[in-house]
Amino acid sequence: MPQGGGKARGTQGNGFYLGGIFLIFTCILATMSCRTGPVRLLPPAALQSLQGQASFLLSGPDGVFRFRLGFYGRLPGEARLELFDPIGRLRAVVWLGPELATLYLPSEKVYWQGESRVLTSEVFGQELRAGELLTILAGRWDYLASEDGWQLQHDDRGEVLAGERDGLRFTIKEKFSPGLVPKTVQFSSGDYTVRMRVLRVSFNRGQEPSLFNPALPPGVKQLGWKEMAGRWKK
Repeated sequence: MPQGGGKARGTQGNGFYLGGIFLIFTCILATMSCRTGPVRLLPPAALQSLQGQASFLLSGPDGVFRFRLGFYGRLPGEARLELFDPIGRLRAVVWLGPELATLYLPSEKVYWQGESRVLTSEVFGQELRAGELLTILAGRWDYLASEDGWQLQHDDRGEVLAGERDGLRFTIKEKFSPGLVPKTVQFSSGDYTVRMRVLRVSFNRGQEPSLFNPALPPGVKQLGWKEMAGRWKK
């Protein structure tokens, strides 16, 4: 009886051993198959919305500031930007519309609301409309070329390298895959430089309309731009 029991246990142990080897081998093959090349992203033929995460480095007259950025956008021109400090605290929420912008600082319970161009000029040195930012991040150059004033620079293969309008310039530093969606974009105008490195992005996913409607809790205080400017960078 002891011999029979020992044999059964030994057979079962070998089965688990071989099964474990097979499982490990399968996982290795799966991992190798997933690492066949660089990430390829194709913007959809009909771009309706996008969302993602990025690192955000701003250098300007007031100093150098780093943020982690969550972004949501829908065309033709609405965006929501969530700015986190380096340790992950939500520093600011920005709603950008075609004409109106709202900047909200949760930790201070204050907000500003006014023309979008006032806010984007504080960041980029020149006005950058929400729809323009979205189409640059999506790599939809046909959309951007239809906007007034943009001059696009191409390489020998016809891929966009940079663009400029009214003294504001963007340069594509890196792409997810050649000729497709930008991964690192640098904006520059005068003393202002913004470098965005996209960590992930997706297109045409369902988004709640409320994302783009400024939602402010009770008791927040509205400030003028002079009082608000610079607070979100601290």
